[in-house]
Amino acid sequence: MATESDRSTALTRCLRLNALALAFSLAHVIADYAILSAQAGGDALALPWYLVLAGAAYGWWGWSMAQVGAGGRIGLYSLLVLSGLWAGLLNGGSLVFTSPTIVLADVIHFGSLLFGIGGAYATWRVLRSGRVDRAASIE
Repeated sequence: MATESDRSTALTRCLRLNALALAFSLAHVIADYAILSAQAGGDALALPWYLVLAGAAYGWWGWSMAQVGAGGRIGLYSLLVLSGLWAGLLNGGSLVFTSPTIVLADVIHFGSLLFGIGGAYATWRVLRSGRVDRAASIE
């Protein structure tokens, strides 16, 4: 039987891995934006759709982490999608399309892949066990 400490640890691990997935994913988006804006002639506001999409995704991610931290189960489903699909597959999966000579891009892609999948797995484990309600109430 899992103790309250175990439940709290699982939730903490879930939120930490999601925070790392968010950080590496955001680094990927910033690097991509720099490349895309340079191709657009250096105009930083040339791609407003990109800024809107990134702002919505990271706003949703922050809201989801806050919901989970406050004991809301609905945020876990969002974290599962954001860390697994957005960070893991979309940002990390693009590793295969990058030249191996670009070290910073490889680090960003690998970090997104590693922490995105790790965050999704930790989220799935918390979701499956129903630990969020009990663990969030521990002080």
